Amino acid sequence: MFSCILFDLDGTISDPKQGICGCVQYALRSFGIEEPELDRLEPFIGPPLAESFMKYYNFTAEQAQEAVEKYRERFSVTGKYENVLYPGMGALLHDLKASGATLAIASSKPTVYVEDILVHFGIREYFDIVVGSELDGRRVHKEEVVAEVLSQLAARGESDPDKMVMIGDRSFDVEGAKAIGAHCIAVSYGYAQPGELENAGAEIIVRDVEGLRSVLLGGTQAGNSAQAGNSAQAGSSAQAGNSTATGSNTLSERYRGSAAKTKTKSGQFWSAVGTSALAMFAYYVISLLISSAILTAISVVYAIGLQELEGSSYNFWLNVASALSTFGAFIICYGIWHKKIRFHSTKEIDKLSIVPMVILAAAIAIGMNGVLTLTELYRFSPTFQRVSEMQFDTPVWLGIISYGILAPLGEEIVFRGVVYGQLRKVLKVPYAVVLSGLAFGLFHGNLVQAVYATVIGCLLALVYEWYGTIAAPMLFHSVANLFVYVMLELLPFGGVFLSVPSCVLFLVLSAGSLFLLWMLQGKTALRQKG
Repeated sequence: MFSCILFDLDGTISDPKQGICGCVQYALRSFGIEEPELDRLEPFIGPPLAESFMKYYNFTAEQAQEAVEKYRERFSVTGKYENVLYPGMGALLHDLKASGATLAIASSKPTVYVEDILVHFGIREYFDIVVGSELDGRRVHKEEVVAEVLSQLAARGESDPDKMVMIGDRSFDVEGAKAIGAHCIAVSYGYAQPGELENAGAEIIVRDVEGLRSVLLGGTQAGNSAQAGNSAQAGSSAQAGNSTATGSNTLSERYRGSAAKTKTKSGQFWSAVGTSALAMFAYYVISLLISSAILTAISVVYAIGLQELEGSSYNFWLNVASALSTFGAFIICYGIWHKKIRFHSTKEIDKLSIVPMVILAAAIAIGMNGVLTLTELYRFSPTFQRVSEMQFDTPVWLGIISYGILAPLGEEIVFRGVVYGQLRKVLKVPYAVVLSGLAFGLFHGNLVQAVYATVIGCLLALVYEWYGTIAAPMLFHSVANLFVYVMLELLPFGGVFLSVPSCVLFLVLSAGSLFLLWMLQGKTALRQKG
């Protein structure tokens, strides 16, 4: 394994598109230039900003510097946090550090911003050295940045380039590695143009973080000083190059030797399905065990079988057990899977969109209840009738806590945080939304709740996708549950909401709210993530 590993930041460790391109838009707008398509601004990711403004918009040096200042005006406050770690990167950095490697950042981004981003993602602790450019324009080229890293490594007694590898997504990273005689691994999941990495002479190209893990932590150490930089251009990210160097220690041969460990797309899909199934099973079993333990304890206290209690008392204790088991399952599942869940959104959220989101949650909940009631689907589900009777035969305060707060917390951690999150890594948005919605519906175990939960589950997955934080579907879920509980069970005229005109009204309101929400918040998210 390499003793020193230098990482580029943007396009290698994290995806900065939203932040960088959004700030470029902001800077261009100050010059009267409107550029609505973020995709067209991707070439700004990686190279020095001033050079990019001059290259792509024919700015003079003075104009380019002014544009950089406008860019930083937004980036220093908002843009630097509009960023997301590539899946698996945090775990890879942890494992590399645990293996004893010295990790460094070599970025063209100003050091002060690099430090803030690393701290924001909670990965600063993994890096021994962090070097970027200076705000005054010094050290903006990758060769200069890498040279400074080498200087700091030399001060630590780690100056052998043959034991170093530079990892990046652009030709500048390859050239920076060559400048100090280090090895170079290029990642194709970043923002290189077609053929850019091959033409730059990258020793090996990997297509994802898992491939990077395979090269860095699988097999024996690659390369020697005579072979450094001698590998031929990589044929593809899957093949990871065709080395012309001899011997068994080249990067290309090392990668091919461990390539079997890299999962195929089919393997990744079934891995995601397996993780999702495990999370659902764990949530169910944990809830069942806690609930059973509580009900057993209550039976012991009463010294009678729980079923011998009067109806209301029996349902009360069932609801208490359900609430406590849901809370317990939430805590345990959070502890197991919290690293896989997005808690802090990296997107710029339109706060106005929260209004139609709340309206949609309330309207679709009532509308779907109306559809299920009017179609009398409950006749085919005795289980639903028993569950419904139990859920609503409880004190108001317990119902609000259990169904309005605890259930959304627990179910969202599992079904959106884990299930949708895992499916989203291997599927496009529509497929991940539908499959996660079906999983949510089937989990409820009876026909009526399955239909209702499938529709609600699809909307919850969309909300999670659009907002980029688990807090959004938690809010949506809570509003939906509370609205049904209050409107249908607590208000004396709740039955009026289950009439045909009311059902149609709420479904139309749902459609309108969904469209408005998509316009305000979802359209940009789907275009960038889909």
